[in-house]
Amino acid sequence: MYTILMAALLALVPSNMELAEDAILMALQELPDNLSSNGADNIQIEILGEHSGNWFIEQTISSVLHENGITVFQRDADSDTPGMLLSVRPMELVVEYGDVSRPWIIGSKRVERIATCELSFTLYDGDRSVLMTQRATGVEVDKISWSDAEVLNGSEGWDWLSGELPENRGGGILEPIIVSGVVASLVYLFYSSRAE
Repeated sequence: MYTILMAALLALVPSNMELAEDAILMALQELPDNLSSNGADNIQIEILGEHSGNWFIEQTISSVLHENGITVFQRDADSDTPGMLLSVRPMELVVEYGDVSRPWIIGSKRVERIATCELSFTLYDGDRSVLMTQRATGVEVDKISWSDAEVLNGSEGWDWLSGELPENRGGGILEPIIVSGVVASLVYLFYSSRAE
């Protein structure tokens, strides 16, 4: 029963890949309109660089353009097929972990997740003259349970999805007890000094 409940709760929390996709979609918000205003209704896509997430970026861009009525053709790297070409260079695509906190003095530890996508676009016409250049960034941030972080990471081969968790400082129940003791001591000292 516990396993089923945990699986249901994790299904509500986006995985690192889903968070990265949201960041890519945010970076692509203006792209379809910018392409359409330059007369691009049929294009080829070229992803530059060696980022291990290039396939995911290309898949997401193709999907977004298709949904906006722009036909995407498969690019043949060996031929100089005429037509518009959208060259995309991923500057950054990564999911990282930020600050660790607790919602209350006691409670489960939570960690901030930050998905960042930065892309540079260049649109060329059939003669390979530059029609448009654009740089776009998308950032998605949320907080997840510390214990869920390992489960929500991507495949080990996709290091851009598996950010390094901050050091697990403090210990379980001991940390909030120490904080509570310090606060209680300060309150006691404040009121005892006023009574004198």
